[in-house]
Formats: sequence, C-alpha cells, structure tokens
Amino acid sequence: MDNNASDVLAQALGTFMEEAGDLLAQMEEILLRAEDGQYGDDDLNALFRCAHTIKGSGGLFGLDEVVRFTHVVENVLDRLRKGELRLGSELISLLLACQDHISGLIAA
Repeated sequence: MDNNASDVLAQALGTFMEEAGDLLAQMEEILLRAEDGQYGDDDLNALFRCAHTIKGSGGLFGLDEVVRFTHVVENVLDRLRKGELRLGSELISLLLACQDHISGLIAA
C-alpha cells in the first residue's frame, strides 16, 4: 500500500474511532437516563442503532472482536426493542458494562 492509501486508511480509522466514541457516549447517556426510568421506544431504537453502526463500521476495518461482541449486544437490544426483554436495573448494568467493553475493544 502506498503512503497516500495508508494515510487515507489511517484517517478513516481515526474518524471511525471518533464516531464510535460519540455513539458509545450516547449509549451511556441513554442507559443512565433509563436507570431513572427516563426512556422510551425512541431511546431503545437509538441504543440499537448505536450498536449496529459500531458493529458495521468496525467490520469495515476488520475489527473482528468489536464485530463479534457488538453483534451479541445488538441481538439483546433487538430483543429489548421487540418487548422480549424488560429494561430493568440488572440489564442496564450489564449493558453499561458491555458499553465499557466495546470502548476497550476499540481502544485496543
């Protein structure tokens, strides 16, 4: 790969990391509001979209561990959106831990 292509790839990866950070912050904000019972269907959809976007974009860069783990989180969030799961304090705590883990995977 020539220098120009590697520069473009590095810039794109930097953009992904920045956007993923924003999406993870949005996830945390929604989950912390949910702890206080302040959430609705729009928030559940936003949580799903955050995970879905991180998973898809991570796949573009070959971040397989990010994709694998986030796919599982995405499945849980989809079940939540469908009403198959209830967003209680235990699930909120678990999703906050997942959000932290995704952040760590991206940083690594």
